[in-house]
Amino acid sequence: MNSCRPRNRKTRDIILRYMVSFADEQGRQPSVREIGEAAGLMSTSTTAGYLRRMVNEGLLTQGEQSRRNYFVTQNAVLLLRRAG
Repeated sequence: MNSCRPRNRKTRDIILRYMVSFADEQGRQPSVREIGEAAGLMSTSTTAGYLRRMVNEGLLTQGEQSRRNYFVTQNAVLLLRRAG
């Protein structure tokens, strides 16, 4: 799960924190474009790559209704708590 390089780990944490706070505040999941903008990523393709890796690491799951919806897993919440 921790095979990310430091820069990728920082971006991953930004994405996870953003997704949790966005869902709490907005009552819905952010779009890929919104996630990328929040993380300072330049393209939706780059953002999608991060999201795919995070699904593979067990930090996100994809919605059953729409494959574009991503949800933070309990593993990710625990990781964020440990990171502080």
